[in-house]
Amino acid sequence: MTIQWNEEAQRLSDLCIDLRRQLHRHPELSSHEEQTVALIDQFLQAQGIRTQIVEHGGVLGWIEGGKPGRTVMLRADIDALPIQEEKTNGGGLQKACVSEIPGVQHACGHDGHTAMLLTAAKLLQTHREALEGTVLLCFERGEEATMNIYHIMKTLDKAGIKPDSVFGLHVSPHTPAGTLQIQAGPLMAGMFSFHVRLQGRGGHGSRPDLCVNPIDCYAAIGQALNALRMRTVSPFEPLTISTGLVQSGTKSNILPDTCVFKGTVRFYNREAGLAFQAKLRHVVEHIAEAYDCTASFDKLNAPGFPLNNDADYAKTAAEVCGEMLGKEAVIQAEPWMGTDSFPLYLQRMPGVYAFLGMRNEEKGIIADVHTSRHDLDESVLWKGAAAHAACAEAFLKQARPQTWKPNPLDLDTLFEQAGYLFPEGRD
Repeated sequence: MTIQWNEEAQRLSDLCIDLRRQLHRHPELSSHEEQTVALIDQFLQAQGIRTQIVEHGGVLGWIEGGKPGRTVMLRADIDALPIQEEKTNGGGLQKACVSEIPGVQHACGHDGHTAMLLTAAKLLQTHREALEGTVLLCFERGEEATMNIYHIMKTLDKAGIKPDSVFGLHVSPHTPAGTLQIQAGPLMAGMFSFHVRLQGRGGHGSRPDLCVNPIDCYAAIGQALNALRMRTVSPFEPLTISTGLVQSGTKSNILPDTCVFKGTVRFYNREAGLAFQAKLRHVVEHIAEAYDCTASFDKLNAPGFPLNNDADYAKTAAEVCGEMLGKEAVIQAEPWMGTDSFPLYLQRMPGVYAFLGMRNEEKGIIADVHTSRHDLDESVLWKGAAAHAACAEAFLKQARPQTWKPNPLDLDTLFEQAGYLFPEGRD
């Protein structure tokens, strides 16, 4: 590492915090990030960075190094969630800033992600003459809901742009503030959803023998699915199944016609996910038949890709961040069973996704993501900006591992086989 990214990033801490607060006060939902895109584009152009607004996709920016070389992509997601924010955080303390948009909140840290990458962009542009290659900045719309990553990847494909590697950061409420969780292999899960409709035959509660109660059918299915994981998946393979919604009936003495239940399955091994999905369908359909119900799947998407960090790039990222911030700042921890769109980039290029710890009990910053009390420790955001810059510099100097192979599928087939819904504006 030739540039003291940590010292320079720390000097820009106030800028990073100000950017985060601007974004946090004015959050926008997936596919509606118009003001956010404008802010990003204007900031990058003010630094002299060439930009491209990708329709439906987000913003791309190019930092051309002083010497020719490889291309590394740095990615941040920019959308918010439909949550009414609380003014206090998980510890009951006042937040530094709160959303001014009713019912919309940056509850997953995307405001922090964007602010860190914008700050890193300023740093990298300042030192562009020292860089060996090109840094491609990627600000992605719709990560939470609408999969606008498709438009980013389609734009890159059409332009023949093939980054050699990619780096991204996500805030974590589970690890100590200021630490960087960087590790090879699984970091986030793949997932598929199931939405099932059971059709029975309703009637009066006094004569259940004359009815086909779909609630009874669901009770049997629910119990069977919970046991299915233990019977079909190795105990050494992480896989979770959860049902988050069950809807049926209107009154205690009326047996309903239908019962709807919805849930998710998450895993680190996609082959295990595929096998479990086939078993799930078999269990649902055959138990429904045994209870004289009809089961139909309103949704059963193909299993998505787990997030697996490349071992060589993870080693590099850990080394440069440890050298910059201290070895104690780089940790390994349990992977997260949450999901992200980032694994789609990893189908085309090797790279690393890392977590920047936010948990600070003294400041009350303990609430999980996707909750109304979620908060960020703004004092450590500069470390994320420094990590982006340092990893970009290091990755530009590192060739792809010879053992790494891209997914050979074309983009549309990749999305279809992984069960992703195509977003608005697909060609």
